[in-house]
Amino acid sequence: MDIPARTAGRRVPPYAWLAAATFCFGFGFALFITVSVNFMVEELGIRPSQLGLLETIREIPGLLTLAIGAAVITIAEPLIGAAAMLLVAVGYLNFAHVQTIESLVVFSLIASVGFHLWLPVSGTIALRLSTQATQGRRLGQLRSISAAALLAGIGLVAALVSTIGIRPLFILSGISIALGAAAVFQLRGMGRLGTPPRVVLRRRYWVYYALTLLDGGRRHIFMTFAIFLLVRNHGLGVQTVAMLGLVNAVVTIAAAYTCGRLIDAVGERPILMAAFAALALVFTGYALIPSLAALLALYVLDNLFFSAEVGITTYLRRILVRPDDLLPSLAAGQTMNHVAAVIVPVSGGLLWEAYGHQVPFIGGAVLALLALALSTLVRRRPL
Repeated sequence: MDIPARTAGRRVPPYAWLAAATFCFGFGFALFITVSVNFMVEELGIRPSQLGLLETIREIPGLLTLAIGAAVITIAEPLIGAAAMLLVAVGYLNFAHVQTIESLVVFSLIASVGFHLWLPVSGTIALRLSTQATQGRRLGQLRSISAAALLAGIGLVAALVSTIGIRPLFILSGISIALGAAAVFQLRGMGRLGTPPRVVLRRRYWVYYALTLLDGGRRHIFMTFAIFLLVRNHGLGVQTVAMLGLVNAVVTIAAAYTCGRLIDAVGERPILMAAFAALALVFTGYALIPSLAALLALYVLDNLFFSAEVGITTYLRRILVRPDDLLPSLAAGQTMNHVAAVIVPVSGGLLWEAYGHQVPFIGGAVLALLALALSTLVRRRPL
């Protein structure tokens, strides 16, 4: 049953407000993420160990998402969502005047708290504004809106950064996300669920948990250090980073559709094994290959196989003991993912400074190979 919001009797339907908020958030996030690494390297001179520590601090709110969610469960989701987006807006906007690593950490943490609250809340709002028959279509529409916002944000960076520089783009990012918060606030009449989140840990699902942990560790090494290597060691400019982002967005859209069809056709095991084998080669290339052109190609290849991780989720759903284990088990998986996110970046940054950039990427290759070995234990689908 669709849940009416306070806007139900007005000209603008509730789902339109959520769609507007989704676009504003995606657009602002694209502006921020496209320029942030160049900003930290070129204007703040951040070191690998500092970047690793920053990423670890930024992921702590993700580890605490369930606790934060339990603390605010009596508040209506749109109010939580609006407050979350305002935190992100405040954090991103204040990057415009950051001059020190310490202030960078403070505003990154503020934004991260909001970011890790907004993502689950936005999904909950979308489901409550949908019927069971339309929820798949609604969630698909929101993903399409997010993809369009991402492309628009990256395109604006490519068009404007050489004219206005990096810092004004942080202001635009914050303003866009603040507008999204205003849109979410229009849904404040929805009420609340009042059901506290929970985590399920079952021995039957241990392969899912282990794959999530390994894939999370591997992914956070690449997310933290790949673009950083390209900017710091190879002098990659913001416009080139933006163009790389545009290519990746298009590749990801196509790959997500293709991976989904392949998983439906042949099952999770062969797709996961192929993806982790390829990712091990990507990490080895980042550790050993000095050619910028080759590294750019490997970056796109990593994004090509990024969508294969959906097979981890579909595998969990296939082996569920009880249907109501799904969301709590996914919550457990996200917790494992953030355990890796808290440990891996700071460790990788320290290893980079002590032994060179090759070490964290070799570590990522090892994690990918361990995930490859574990993928052989993924149960085949019944014929």
